[in-house]
Amino acid sequence: MKRMFNGLWLMLVLVIAFASSIALNAFAEDEAVLPITELTAVSNSIGKVSVTWQSREDVDGYKLYRRTEKGDVSVVANIEGAQATSWADEEVSSGAVYYYSISCLQGEGEGHRSEEVKVLYLEAPAVKSVVNGDGFVTVSWNAVAGAQKYRVYRKNSGSGWTVVGTAKASQTSLNDTQPVSGEARVYTVRAISGEYYSGYYTNGVSGKYVGVPQNIRAANTDNKITVAWDSVQGASKYYVYRKDNAGNTSWSRIATVTSRKYVDSSIKNGVTYRYTVKAVGKSGGLSAYVSGVKLVALKMPTITLKCTSNGIRVSWTKVSTATAYRVYRKGPGEASWKYLCTVSKNASLYTIDKNVKTGKTYTYTVRQVRGETYGSYNLNGVSTKFYAAPTITAQYSPKGILLKWNKAAVGTGYIIDRKTESNTTWTKIATISGLSTVQYTDKKASYGETNYYRIRGVGSNILTYSVSIYGIDPSKPVVALTYDDGPYTPVTNRILDTLEKYDSKATFFVVGSRVSQYSDCIKRASDMGCEIGNHTYNHKTLTSASDSVINSEISRTNAAIKKVIGKTPSLVRAPGGSVNTHVKNVVGYPLINWSVDTLDWKNSSGVVSIVKRNVKDGSIVLMHDLYSSTASATETLVPWLVKQGYQLVTVTELMQIKGIDMKAGTVYYSGNK
Repeated sequence: MKRMFNGLWLMLVLVIAFASSIALNAFAEDEAVLPITELTAVSNSIGKVSVTWQSREDVDGYKLYRRTEKGDVSVVANIEGAQATSWADEEVSSGAVYYYSISCLQGEGEGHRSEEVKVLYLEAPAVKSVVNGDGFVTVSWNAVAGAQKYRVYRKNSGSGWTVVGTAKASQTSLNDTQPVSGEARVYTVRAISGEYYSGYYTNGVSGKYVGVPQNIRAANTDNKITVAWDSVQGASKYYVYRKDNAGNTSWSRIATVTSRKYVDSSIKNGVTYRYTVKAVGKSGGLSAYVSGVKLVALKMPTITLKCTSNGIRVSWTKVSTATAYRVYRKGPGEASWKYLCTVSKNASLYTIDKNVKTGKTYTYTVRQVRGETYGSYNLNGVSTKFYAAPTITAQYSPKGILLKWNKAAVGTGYIIDRKTESNTTWTKIATISGLSTVQYTDKKASYGETNYYRIRGVGSNILTYSVSIYGIDPSKPVVALTYDDGPYTPVTNRILDTLEKYDSKATFFVVGSRVSQYSDCIKRASDMGCEIGNHTYNHKTLTSASDSVINSEISRTNAAIKKVIGKTPSLVRAPGGSVNTHVKNVVGYPLINWSVDTLDWKNSSGVVSIVKRNVKDGSIVLMHDLYSSTASATETLVPWLVKQGYQLVTVTELMQIKGIDMKAGTVYYSGNK
C-alpha cells in the first residue's frame, strides 16, 4: 500500500512540473514581443511631480508606478493611448522622496517596468509680499518642508529671470539690495534640496520700488514748521506724516504734496513733533520711510522797533518756553540775515543796535531758543528807517527844570514824559506840535528827588531815554558851598559825609597835582552829584604867569580830573581869586570867585558865624577842604542852612536857577545879578 502511495505522488509532481514548463514558455514568448519605454524626466512642478516618457506606436497605453522610501508601491495611473507622454502626480507631499517607473500595455499584456527614477518633491514657495525698504526691496515667502535653501529670482519688463540671491532654510525673506527707483520688478522663489529644485510661480509677485525720501529736515519759521527733504527719482508726489508728544503717538498722514517741502501751520508752542515722508511712484508704488526728524515747535516773539539816541531799540514779547533769544538783522542792501546777538531769558527783552546810520532802513527778526533748538522767526522781519533821536538835556532855570533837545528829522511834534524816584510810571507832561520848538520848562518837577525825562516823536517811532536831574525848587533860596586847595581825604570825606546826610551838594575846586593821590574822594564827590572845578595844577598865581603857563596849569588839571571822573571841568577858580584882564582872556572858562569868605585858613573858630551873618539867597561861600576845623564847621553849617530853608547846590546849578548864562573869561561872585 505504501509503495502505491509513493508512485502516485511522484506521478503528480511530474504532471505539475510539465504544466509549469508549458506556462513559462508561453509567458516568455509574450514578454519578448511587448515593447519597453523609459522615463525621460521626473521633475517638480507647482503642487505636483511631472513625469514624462518617450511614447511608443506599438502599445495600447502605459502604467505608471510610484514607490515611497518605505517600499510601498502603488500604481499612479493607467494611461490609455500610445501618444501619451506625460502625467502629473498631485498626490505628493513636500519633503517626501518618490521613485517612479513605467511599463507598456498591449491588450491584456504588460511589459517590463522601466528603471526607477528618484525625485525629492519640494512645494513651490509662494511669494507672500514684496515690500519697499530704505535702499532695498524685501521679498518674503512661505516656508517649504524639505527645503535646504531657497533661491530668489527677479525679472524686469522684457527680460528673463535673474538670480537675486540664496537664503538659508531658516530664512523666509531676502533683500534685493540693487533696486532702481521707479522700476517695476517681478519676484519668484524656488526651494532647493541637494540636486532637487521645486517648481516656481512664473507670474511671480510684482513690486515697484520707490526710493525713500532722505535728509528730512525741519525748521521753525513764521510760527510754522517747515519740513523739507531730498527729491526721489520716479516719484510723482509725497505723503507727509506726523506724530507728537501731546497724545498723538502714532503716525498720521497730514498732507500730500508734489513739491519737496511742506509747511505745517497747525502747531502748538512747546509741543515736540516728529515728521516722516513717503514717496509715491509715477506709475504706482509707495516707498518705505525713515524714522524722520524731531523738532520742538517754538513760536516767534512779536517785535517792536524804536529809534533812540543810541540807535534802534529792538524789543520783543516774552515766550514762556524760551531759554534765550537770538536777534538777527538785515542792513541796507543786504539780502540775508546776519546774527546780531543773544539775550538771556532773564535779561530785559530788548537790545539796542548802535551800528546804524541816519536815513537808512534796517530789518530785524527775533527767534526764541530752547536748549539747542531754534524757534520760529519772521521771514520778512520788521523794518524801520533810522533817524537819530533828539538828544535831550536838562538844566535848572528860574522857573523850573529846562529841557532842551535837538530838532528831530521826522514826525509832527514831541511828547515829553516824566517819572520820579517815588512815582516810577512814565507820565505825559507835555505835547508839542511841530518840530521847531526844541525846549520845554517843567514847572511842576518833583523837588527833593531825581526826575527822569524822555522825549517821544509824534507820528514817528523816535524814542529816547537819556536824562535825569535832581529836583531843585527855584522858588526857594539856594547857596553854593565851595572848597578850594584839596582834595585831602581825611577832611574831604568828612565834608562829603555831611553833605550826603542832608542830601546836599557842593563844588570842589581841586589842585591838579593832588588829584591822583586823593582820587578816591574826588570820585566819590562826583558820584554824589557834587561839582569838580579846576584850581590850577600847582596853585600858581595866574596874574603874573605867561600864556603857556596858564594853559599848562589849566589843561594838566583838566586831564587829571577827567582821568578820574570821566569828564572835564567847566569852571575855573584862580588861586587867591586873583584875576586880571590877561587871565580872563587866556583861561577860556568862566571864573568863579565868592561872595562870602569864611577865612577858615586863619580863623577856624569864626567860620560858622561869618556864614550866618553874611549868607543869603545866591551866595557863593569860600572854604578849604584842607583843615579839620573846616570839616567841623561844615558839620554845623549844613544842617543850619537846611533848617533855614536853603538848598545847597553846585555853582553851575545856582547859576542856572538864577538864570545866569555863564561865559568864558567872566568872573562871577554870586548868583545875584
